[in-house]
Amino acid sequence: MNTPATPNDDAEGLSVRPGAVSNLPPPPARQRAFGSTLQLLALCPLLAVSDTVVKGLGFGALVLVIFPLATLLLGAIRRWLDDSIVLPGSLLVTAGLVTAAELFMRAWFHDLGASFGVFLPLLAVNIVVIDHLQTPDAARGTALIRSVRIALGIALTLIALGVARELVGRGSLLSGADALLGTWADRLELKVFSVDMGFLLALLPPGAFISLGLLIAARNWIASRKSTSS
Repeated sequence: MNTPATPNDDAEGLSVRPGAVSNLPPPPARQRAFGSTLQLLALCPLLAVSDTVVKGLGFGALVLVIFPLATLLLGAIRRWLDDSIVLPGSLLVTAGLVTAAELFMRAWFHDLGASFGVFLPLLAVNIVVIDHLQTPDAARGTALIRSVRIALGIALTLIALGVARELVGRGSLLSGADALLGTWADRLELKVFSVDMGFLLALLPPGAFISLGLLIAARNWIASRKSTSS
């Protein structure tokens, strides 16, 4: 006599008794994949600001400050927000943070802030998207750690793209460092070859996506080499 299926049956039809080990994939692997997807989702609209090392450093620093701060503020006020106004409330909070960052850049790093264009305000939308894709009932500490990891990944990727694109496109490193560190930083620029010998595509938005694809391919190749060697 066949017994009816129970809610504890897994995808293969095997009954999982209380206390037994499930055949489902372990949660940490899924969480790591989800974090990588979030990083790519937040990074793609910001690739245009990574054409130099200085822009990558400046924007990466803003991401490292704004992302965790937005997570703390959104987690603190969400308990008082109705479900119907969570999204507008999140937009207002993140827009306020990004506006404050934009005013700060205009006051202290005007040239660098002007070079960011519309991509600094676009950061507010990215934060809201990531916040809503994260687990709604996650603890505040868990959400903060996840936001720091995503922000750090975005910042490091922007810096790596800035190094690659500036080196290939301009033949230099730290071009325009005075916009970030002051007039004394002009001497920090390192010329590798003449600008006429540079590859213009590397400085354009399509070059950013090509460079990102190469970085992802290199990361996957290194990961596969490590897995096979171990």
